Amino acid sequence: MSVKLSAHRCGTDQYPELTMEAARHSLSLGADCVEMDIRFTKDRVPVISHDKDGTKLFGNEKNVCDLNLEEFLKLRFLDMPEYRPHTLEEVLSGDIAPILFHIKEGGEQLDTILAYIRRYDYEDKVIMGVQEVEDVLRVKNFNPTIKVLAFMQREDLTEEFLDAGADIIRLWEAWVNEAEVKRIQERGREIWVMAGSPQERTVGYTGEAAVKEWKKMGVDGIIINEIGKTRALLQEV
Repeated sequence: MSVKLSAHRCGTDQYPELTMEAARHSLSLGADCVEMDIRFTKDRVPVISHDKDGTKLFGNEKNVCDLNLEEFLKLRFLDMPEYRPHTLEEVLSGDIAPILFHIKEGGEQLDTILAYIRRYDYEDKVIMGVQEVEDVLRVKNFNPTIKVLAFMQREDLTEEFLDAGADIIRLWEAWVNEAEVKRIQERGREIWVMAGSPQERTVGYTGEAAVKEWKKMGVDGIIINEIGKTRALLQEV
C-alpha cells in the first residue's frame, strides 16, 4: 500500500514555510498534497498563516487578526526577506494542488473559505482540515464530496469526528497504535499521522524507524516536512 505524504506547512527544508515556492517544491518531490493554514486579517481577508502572530517568522509581534491586509502583505520572512506570506486567493489562483487546508478559525468564517474554494473551482482539489466537530458538518452541508480531515485537539474526540462524517482522522505521533489504526479503517475512514511532537518542538520531523513502523501498521498518510527523504525511505519498506 502506498502511503500518502502531505507536506507540513508546504515543506520547510528549501523555502520559507507556507509559501507557494515551498508548495511547488514539495509537489515536485512527490508530495500528494501540501498543508496550508488559514487565518483572517483584521479586515476579514483569509490569509495563509500558521502562527497566531508574526513574531517568529517576521519579527512582528502583532496578531494576524490585528493586521489589515495591506499590513499583512508587507511582512517579510526574517530568514529570507525576498519572500512574503500569501492570501488564500493568491494560492487558489496560483494553480497549486492538491491542498490540505488547516482551518484555524472555523464557524461562520469557514463559509467565506468555502466560497473562495467554489469560486476557483477547487472543491475536488482540497481536503478541509478542521478542528471542531461542527465544522465537519458545515463542510459536508456545503458539498458532501469535499474530503474532511479531523485535526482533533484531543485523542478522545475520535468517535465524535467519525460520527460527524470526517473522512480522515489525524493522529499525533504519540497517539498512534496498530489497534487504533485498524479500528478507524474498519469504519471506512483514513488515518494520517502528524510527525513529531509539539511538546518536544519537533512537529513535522520524526525518526526513520517511526516512518517505517507506520507503513507496516498500514497508515494511509503522513504529514511531514521532508518529502523527498520520506518518499525514498518508504520505498525501502
